[in-house]
Amino acid sequence: MPSSSQSFSYSFVSTSTSRNGGPPQRTAYAERSFTDNSGTTTERMRQLPGQAPVYESSERPGNRRLGGVSSTQNRITDVTDSNEQSYEEKMEDEYAKREGGA
Repeated sequence: MPSSSQSFSYSFVSTSTSRNGGPPQRTAYAERSFTDNSGTTTERMRQLPGQAPVYESSERPGNRRLGGVSSTQNRITDVTDSNEQSYEEKMEDEYAKREGGA
């Protein structure tokens, strides 16, 4: 029988400042996360002084069970710039020539 687990977290920060006796300026941040076997959902809110609140949401897939073995859906991607990769290949060839390997 597959196991299930859940977790929930919430944080909120609010600050109020005033300058030179002016009206208070409020800044607020909140974050809420919920995790279960399907993944994690995170929602964020930020409100800077004099601005409307901004809401963001993100989801991250969780572990999936395949034949009783847990696996994640992560993939390694080569982000090396093609010019940098070409330079590295040329340098390897040059070193090989100097060592008498090519």
